[in-house]
Amino acid sequence: MILSRTVFKLAAAGLVAAGALTVAASANAGTSWSVGINVPGVVVSEPAPVYYEPAPVYTHPAPTYYQAPRPVYSAPPPVYYDPAARWEERRAERWEERRAERREWRRRQWEREQYRRYYEDRD
Repeated sequence: MILSRTVFKLAAAGLVAAGALTVAASANAGTSWSVGINVPGVVVSEPAPVYYEPAPVYTHPAPTYYQAPRPVYSAPPPVYYDPAARWEERRAERWEERRAERREWRRRQWEREQYRRYYEDRD
Protein backbone atom coordinates (compact mmCIF):
# COMPACT_ATOMS: atom_id res chain seq x y z
CA MET A 1 0.00 0.00 0.00
CA ILE A 2 2.79 2.41 0.89
CA LEU A 3 4.67 1.59 -2.31
CA SER A 4 1.68 2.29 -4.54
CA ARG A 5 1.04 5.68 -2.84
CA THR A 6 4.70 6.65 -3.32
CA VAL A 7 4.59 5.68 -7.00
CA PHE A 8 1.31 7.53 -7.40
CA LYS A 9 2.75 10.68 -5.78
CA LEU A 10 5.89 10.56 -7.99
CA ALA A 11 3.80 10.08 -11.13
CA ALA A 12 1.52 12.96 -10.16
CA ALA A 13 4.51 15.21 -9.45
CA GLY A 14 6.00 14.30 -12.84
CA LEU A 15 2.76 15.12 -14.64
CA VAL A 16 2.48 18.45 -12.84
CA ALA A 17 6.09 19.33 -13.74
CA ALA A 18 5.59 18.35 -17.39
CA GLY A 19 2.38 20.38 -17.52
CA ALA A 20 4.10 23.39 -16.00
CA LEU A 21 6.86 23.19 -18.61
CA THR A 22 4.44 23.02 -21.53
CA VAL A 23 2.29 25.84 -20.14
CA ALA A 24 5.38 27.99 -19.56
CA ALA A 25 6.65 27.27 -23.06
CA SER A 26 3.37 28.31 -24.67
CA ALA A 27 3.07 31.42 -22.47
CA ASN A 28 6.53 32.65 -23.53
CA ALA A 29 6.17 31.87 -27.22
CA GLY A 30 7.34 35.31 -28.43
CA THR A 31 10.39 35.75 -26.18
CA SER A 32 13.73 34.12 -25.76
CA TRP A 33 16.24 33.92 -22.95
CA SER A 34 19.38 31.97 -22.13
CA VAL A 35 21.36 30.90 -19.10
CA GLY A 36 25.15 30.89 -19.31
CA ILE A 37 26.86 28.37 -17.03
CA ASN A 38 30.39 28.61 -18.41
CA VAL A 39 31.19 31.73 -16.35
CA PRO A 40 31.63 32.06 -12.61
CA GLY A 41 28.16 32.33 -11.18
CA VAL A 42 25.00 32.11 -13.21
CA VAL A 43 24.21 34.69 -15.89
CA VAL A 44 20.67 35.14 -17.11
CA SER A 45 20.36 37.31 -20.21
CA GLU A 46 17.36 38.63 -22.07
CA PRO A 47 17.22 40.05 -25.58
CA ALA A 48 17.54 43.79 -26.07
CA PRO A 49 14.31 45.75 -26.32
CA VAL A 50 13.10 46.30 -29.87
CA TYR A 51 11.75 49.64 -31.09
CA TYR A 52 8.87 49.61 -33.52
CA GLU A 53 8.05 52.83 -35.32
CA PRO A 54 4.47 53.83 -34.58
CA ALA A 55 1.95 53.86 -37.39
CA PRO A 56 1.57 57.25 -39.15
CA VAL A 57 -1.29 59.46 -38.06
CA TYR A 58 -3.28 61.13 -40.86
CA THR A 59 -5.01 64.38 -39.90
CA HIS A 60 -6.84 64.85 -43.20
CA PRO A 61 -8.59 62.36 -45.44
CA ALA A 62 -6.57 60.74 -48.19
CA PRO A 63 -7.15 62.07 -51.73
CA THR A 64 -9.59 60.18 -53.89
CA TYR A 65 -7.20 59.81 -56.84
CA TYR A 66 -3.70 58.45 -57.14
CA GLN A 67 -1.10 59.55 -59.63
CA ALA A 68 1.85 57.20 -60.02
CA PRO A 69 5.29 58.80 -60.27
CA ARG A 70 6.82 59.10 -63.72
CA PRO A 71 9.18 56.25 -64.57
CA VAL A 72 12.85 57.13 -64.80
CA TYR A 73 14.86 55.43 -67.51
CA SER A 74 18.64 55.52 -67.69
CA ALA A 75 21.12 53.74 -69.88
CA PRO A 76 23.55 51.38 -68.17
CA PRO A 77 27.16 52.58 -67.99
CA PRO A 78 29.40 51.46 -70.84
CA VAL A 79 31.53 48.39 -70.25
CA TYR A 80 35.08 48.30 -71.56
CA TYR A 81 36.93 45.02 -71.86
CA ASP A 82 40.69 44.82 -71.66
CA PRO A 83 41.83 42.48 -74.39
CA ALA A 84 43.86 39.52 -73.21
CA ALA A 85 47.58 39.45 -73.94
CA ARG A 86 48.37 37.88 -77.24
CA TRP A 87 50.60 34.84 -77.57
CA GLU A 88 53.56 36.85 -78.82
CA GLU A 89 53.37 39.20 -75.83
CA ARG A 90 53.27 36.32 -73.35
CA ARG A 91 56.23 34.71 -75.12
CA ALA A 92 58.23 37.94 -74.90
CA GLU A 93 57.43 38.27 -71.19
CA ARG A 94 58.60 34.73 -70.50
CA TRP A 95 61.79 35.38 -72.48
CA GLU A 96 62.55 38.49 -70.44
CA GLU A 97 61.94 36.59 -67.19
CA ARG A 98 64.40 33.89 -68.27
CA ARG A 99 66.99 36.52 -69.25
CA ALA A 100 66.67 38.13 -65.82
CA GLU A 101 67.08 34.74 -64.12
CA ARG A 102 70.23 34.00 -66.16
CA ARG A 103 71.66 37.45 -65.33
CA GLU A 104 71.03 36.85 -61.62
CA TRP A 105 72.65 33.40 -61.80
CA ARG A 106 75.75 34.84 -63.52
CA ARG A 107 76.01 37.61 -60.89
CA ARG A 108 75.90 35.07 -58.07
CA GLN A 109 78.52 32.92 -59.81
CA TRP A 110 80.76 35.97 -60.17
CA GLU A 111 80.35 36.78 -56.43
CA ARG A 112 81.22 33.19 -55.51
CA GLU A 113 84.33 33.35 -57.67
CA GLN A 114 85.41 36.65 -56.12
CA TYR A 115 84.87 35.25 -52.63
CA ARG A 116 86.89 32.13 -53.49
CA ARG A 117 89.75 34.20 -54.94
CA TYR A 118 89.90 36.58 -52.00
CA TYR A 119 89.42 34.21 -49.05
CA GLU A 120 90.38 30.73 -50.20
CA ASP A 121 93.32 31.40 -52.54
CA ARG A 122 95.19 33.72 -50.16
CA ASP A 123 97.76 31.10 -49.24
